[in-house]
Amino acid sequence: MEMTKSALRDLCTQHKLYRTPHLNDKLYLHFKGFTHIANLEEYINLKALFLESNALQSLDGLPRLEQLKCLYAQQNCLRSLSGLQQLPSLDTLNISSNGLDSLEHLQDCPLLSTLTAEHNHLSTLQGLAPLLQCTNLHTLDLQQNNIEDPAVVDAIIAHLPQLRCLYLKGNPVVSSIKSYRKVIISRCPNLTYLDDRPVQEEERRCCEAWAVGGMDAERDERVRIKEEAAARGRRNFEWMQQLMREGFRKRRAMLGLPDGDTDPFMDTLAQYETSRDQHGSGSDSGSEFEFPQEPPELLAARQQLAAYTARPDEEEPAVAAAGFGAFSYAYVLPFWQNTRPMAAREADRPEVAGTYKLYNTNKKSKTVSGTTSKRVKAGTIRIKAK
Repeated sequence: MEMTKSALRDLCTQHKLYRTPHLNDKLYLHFKGFTHIANLEEYINLKALFLESNALQSLDGLPRLEQLKCLYAQQNCLRSLSGLQQLPSLDTLNISSNGLDSLEHLQDCPLLSTLTAEHNHLSTLQGLAPLLQCTNLHTLDLQQNNIEDPAVVDAIIAHLPQLRCLYLKGNPVVSSIKSYRKVIISRCPNLTYLDDRPVQEEERRCCEAWAVGGMDAERDERVRIKEEAAARGRRNFEWMQQLMREGFRKRRAMLGLPDGDTDPFMDTLAQYETSRDQHGSGSDSGSEFEFPQEPPELLAARQQLAAYTARPDEEEPAVAAAGFGAFSYAYVLPFWQNTRPMAAREADRPEVAGTYKLYNTNKKSKTVSGTTSKRVKAGTIRIKAK
């Protein structure tokens, strides 16, 4: 397919862009089978150009695009980067999955910050040398190439001062460098991500210590890191304790209690425990910490229900069948509670007619009339006053 003016206008219409070329700031020309670049002179305001998955062998034909920031030319047949000199403001370049063996002409893009060049044929230091001119490079992806020379670390990578993310896995150099990860991290002081995981501050400290003094220095650095973490934990705990004491002092002032930095509620509870030990839990000492006693009728009913076990030809206690009479208390209890097998309990269960409030496993209730066998099959009973 030829990159004619009419074809470009049709693609703009297809992607809902402007048919007037200079009004577009992006242009989608991917997956069209273009073999060369042409007729882009009118698209002077482009900021993003998509050329992926075509059949381009070079970038020749690009006009002067002063505002272009992003160029995506992956999955083509590029053998050269000739044409990049027309893109002085280029920030992001994707040239992965091509046939490049050199990054020549990359030096014409001094503002480049992100380069993706995986799955190419890059192998020599000479082919990678143009990277030295890209001093603003933050992200460099060179995965799945043929880089073998360990000197690439000191000759190229260590001289990229702004490098933050580096991807080198899939190259023979990774296995040829002993302690590869430690070497890379110690050579790149600003690196935050290497291959498959981020570079944490603790890892960086250990790698830099290893680069200076070997394993012994790294071991000492790990001990210092552990001690610093423990010290931070202690400081945080002490700070939290100080906040609690300040809160207790303010609360005691609001309640009119004596000065102190202890919890007033815990002081009150301690006084109650002391009073109970001195006077006994059931004595009428007039202490303000005494809890109200339950009605004796409720205690007797609870004891009677707890002691009851169903047997053949026996009826449920009247107090249970009547819902505890006039009591205004509610309790959730299993109706037949004993240690016999379920089959025996099913056979021995008496049937007592009445109206009951039933609860299923979802805690939904309904009131039904029937016998105890019907309500027990429905689940747990809540015995409540009428």
